[in-house]
Amino acid sequence: MAAALENELEVDNEDYYSLLNVRREATQEELKSSYRRLCMLYHPDKHRDPELKRQAEQLFTYVHQAYEVLSDPQSRAIYDIFGKKGLEVEGWEVVERKRTPAEIREEYERLQRERDERRLQQRTNPKGTISVGIDATDLFDRYEEDFEDAPGGGFPHIDINRMHISQSIEAPLTTSDTAVLSGSLSTRNGNGGGNINLCVRRVTSARGWGELEFAAGDIRGPLFGMKVFRNVTARCFVTAQWGLQFSSHGVRPSATTMMARHLDQNTMGYLQWRWGSQSAMTTSIVRDTKTSHFTLALQLGVPHSYLMMSYQYKFQDEDQTKVKGSIKTGSLAPWLNTVQSARSVATVFWLQPSALVYPKESPSKSG
Repeated sequence: MAAALENELEVDNEDYYSLLNVRREATQEELKSSYRRLCMLYHPDKHRDPELKRQAEQLFTYVHQAYEVLSDPQSRAIYDIFGKKGLEVEGWEVVERKRTPAEIREEYERLQRERDERRLQQRTNPKGTISVGIDATDLFDRYEEDFEDAPGGGFPHIDINRMHISQSIEAPLTTSDTAVLSGSLSTRNGNGGGNINLCVRRVTSARGWGELEFAAGDIRGPLFGMKVFRNVTARCFVTAQWGLQFSSHGVRPSATTMMARHLDQNTMGYLQWRWGSQSAMTTSIVRDTKTSHFTLALQLGVPHSYLMMSYQYKFQDEDQTKVKGSIKTGSLAPWLNTVQSARSVATVFWLQPSALVYPKESPSKSG
């Protein structure tokens, strides 16, 4: 019996017909008869020796897998055409049961293409956003006395004043190096431009990484930068970034450092210092849960200082729709905006009724 089991273990476990000891044209009755006979022969309970019991369990599993495939007409047709690898393709469970060999081959090729596309998407990790800015000042704050006699003055004027589109992809170079290519186009009040960015990132250890960046565009001149990341403790990390911006006015250096710490499971605290054309010190608290995202930030700097608070609600639907509202006040004119986005279409709609919190000037009384 031991010799017989050892000989059976040498059988190719991918040839299901050989495992069941039947011909390829075997009927369902022949398959069932052979399966029952082999189950009785290889059942683990019939062997007391530990090694023989282990071998019997392995053969019993092989026989059971082979019978499950060959006893199902569709699985058998797929196996006859593509072999065992064809059964490993995801998506067969939703395919109509009654298919001809030609239809099964077409379906297999389609599923293979979908799997290859998913693998490519996982490797390149494409990301894209579309942002549209809408000036709804006239909707919230109108000078009715100025529009009483104007044609169409009874309808508020809503203007699209800006738009931004961005896209990025990743390309793994080695197990520790990754290249990231990104680009963006934007327009604001009739003026627009774009830029392209190339970044090479290297993972130096389990606790840190560094990257080199080159960017160019028609809005600003070429930019060379470097960034490093390091985990200080299990709850704290720091980042540092340096850059050189080339323009017709010369070279503008800049530097940014940030320290972050986990305050609890869902809350992070950040302290950032930025030096350059717009130097500032910023501190913020961010709380992110399954259903909401809250941010409170304070910035002191030149020329801008502000206090900002935002709240985002996450709907628990298939598209993972999000609604966000923000309030910001400081040395610049205060503003209020709301954002609604859906991940499935990678879009962001930006509503900015800027005059909602602007102080209204009194009309002059000259003459």
